[in-house]
Amino acid sequence: MDSIPTCRAAYLIPFLEVLRDIGAPVTRDLEQARLPVMVEETPDEIINSVLSMEFLARSARREGIDDLGWYWVQNFSGSDFSAGLLAAMRPLPTVKARLECLSELIALEDSNVQVGINQVNGSAEIYCDSASSDVPDDAISEWTQVTVLIEAIRSITGTAWSPDEIRFQAEFSACDAAREANPNTRFLPRSSHTSIIVPSSILATTKLNCGTTQAPSPAIPGKPDEIENMKRLIRPYLREGAPKMSAFAEMMQVSPRSLQRKLQQAGTSFSDLIEIARFEMATEILAMSDMPLIDVAMTLGYENQSNFGRSFRRIAGISPGKYRRKVIGQEGAA
Repeated sequence: MDSIPTCRAAYLIPFLEVLRDIGAPVTRDLEQARLPVMVEETPDEIINSVLSMEFLARSARREGIDDLGWYWVQNFSGSDFSAGLLAAMRPLPTVKARLECLSELIALEDSNVQVGINQVNGSAEIYCDSASSDVPDDAISEWTQVTVLIEAIRSITGTAWSPDEIRFQAEFSACDAAREANPNTRFLPRSSHTSIIVPSSILATTKLNCGTTQAPSPAIPGKPDEIENMKRLIRPYLREGAPKMSAFAEMMQVSPRSLQRKLQQAGTSFSDLIEIARFEMATEILAMSDMPLIDVAMTLGYENQSNFGRSFRRIAGISPGKYRRKVIGQEGAA
C-alpha cells in the first residue's frame, strides 16, 4: 500500500469558502467526494490530496469557475501555515533562511511537494514542485504551491511584495484579476517547475525585529509509517462518526481486503485503528481544554459519554475524568 499524498485541511478550507459564497452544495459534494464533511472544524488535520483535487476540479467545472486557484489565493495568508512551521520560521532573520526552513518542514503542510532554490545570473528560481504524479499539476494545485512561496517571502518583505515571474507547469493562463493584482509580474505556462522568479538580492532581505539572528535548527518531521498515516487520515472523519472499512479503503485507494490484510500484518484491526485514533484525539482535547466530557465524546463521534468512557478506560486503564485530574493535573475538572 503506497503512502497517500496528504495536505493540511487548512488548504482546502479557502476553496470551500469560495464555493459556499456562490451557493455551491458544498456539504453534499464533500460527502460524494469521500472527504470529511466537517473539515472546516479541523484545519490542522490531514486529508487526502488526490480526493481534494478531484473534488475541486469537478466543482470548478460545474460552477463555471475558470481560475478557482486565484480565488483561493485571496483567502489564504501566511498566518494559515501550521503552528510548527510558523514557530520555526519566526525567529529566522532573512528570506533565504525562511525558505530553507520551509524546504525542511514542507511536509507539515503537504506531503507531496518539495521546495528548493536555483540561482542563475543574478536571479533565483524558487520552486515548489509535486514530488509524485499522484496529484497532477494543474492551475488549482499550482496556485497553492506558488502562494506558499510568496507568503514565506512576504513574512519578511511585507504583503505588497510580488515576484518578477510566476511559472506554472500546466498549460494555463492566469485570469485578468490575477494579472491586475500583480501588474509587474509575468505569468509563464508550460515551465519545468512550479516556481517564482526573484532577484537573488531578495534572499538576503532581513527583518530586523525577528528577535534573534541565531535560531535553533527546526525539527524535521519523520515520514509516518502506514499505520500512523492511516490514523492521521481517519481523524477528521471521526466527528461525523466512524467510517465503514469499505469507505475508508476507498479513501486509501485500496480494496477492503488489502486494507484488512495490511492492518492484520501490523497486528491491529480497523476497529482498533479507530479506537486508538479517538483515544489520541481525546488525550489532546483533555490536555488543551476544559471541555465537558460529554462534549468531548460528541466531538469524537461517540453516541454517548458512557461509550466514550468505556473505550478510553480500555486503553488508558482509567476514566477520562481521572486522566484529566491525575495525569494532566486539572484537579477541578469534571
